[in-house]
Amino acid sequence: MKCINVSNYKDFTSTLEDHYFRDERKAWVFRGHSQSSYELVPKVARVNHTSNSLKRFEESIFSFFKRMAHPFLTQPPANDWEWLTLAQHHGLPTRLLDWTYNPFIALYFAIETNPDTDGNVFALKATKRLPDKKIKTDSPFSIKSVYKFVPNQIEKRLVIQEGLFTISPNLDTPLEKSLKPGWELEKLIIPAESKNRLKYILYRQGIHRASLFPGLDGLARHLEWQHSVSPDEPE
Repeated sequence: MKCINVSNYKDFTSTLEDHYFRDERKAWVFRGHSQSSYELVPKVARVNHTSNSLKRFEESIFSFFKRMAHPFLTQPPANDWEWLTLAQHHGLPTRLLDWTYNPFIALYFAIETNPDTDGNVFALKATKRLPDKKIKTDSPFSIKSVYKFVPNQIEKRLVIQEGLFTISPNLDTPLEKSLKPGWELEKLIIPAESKNRLKYILYRQGIHRASLFPGLDGLARHLEWQHSVSPDEPE
C-alpha cells in the first residue's frame, strides 16, 4: 500500500489537488482512522461476542435489530440492504465499512480523537459500484466478493457526510487483502502533533462534530471542544 506523509494542512490539500482531484469526483473515496493501528475491517469483526462463530453473531444481532426497531420507525426499510444501512447508522456492528466522497470529512475522523497517536486517511479507488440489480436480487449476506455499496439516502447523516460503504464477504479480512482487480488503496499518515491544528482549521471551515452529527448530542460535544481551543494552536 502506498503511504503518504502529511505534516500540515497545506500538505494535505496539495496531495488532494495533485493526485486525487485529477480524477472524477466519485473515483476516489476516503476514510479516516484516529489510530494508525486500526485495521480496515468492519465493526462486526472488532467486537467481543459470546457466539461460537462470527457469522452466527452477525446473524443474531442483525435479526434482533430488525425485530425490535419497528416501534422507533415511521417507515421500515424496504430490504436487507436498507436495514443494514440503518443499523450501521445507529451503531450496530455490521459488515459495512464507512467511506465518504469528501476527503476533508475523512480527515476530521482521522484527527477527532486520540490526540497523542498518529492517524490515517485511507483513499480507495473503486470506480465500479454494486449494481442495482444485485441489490434487488441478492442478499448482503450472500455476496462472494468485495463491493463498493452506494446506499439509498435513507438517513440525513448519510447525506451530510457524503457517505457510502464497502461490503465484503470476509468479515475479519482487512480490506487491503481482498481488493478487486483494478482497485487501489493508499494511506495518508497524519502525525499526532498536527491533529489539534488540523482540527481547528476544519472547524473554521464548518467541519466539526455538530455539523457532521446534527442533534443535541453532536452540538454538546462540539461546544465543549469549541470552548477549550484557541487559534494559537501550534503548527
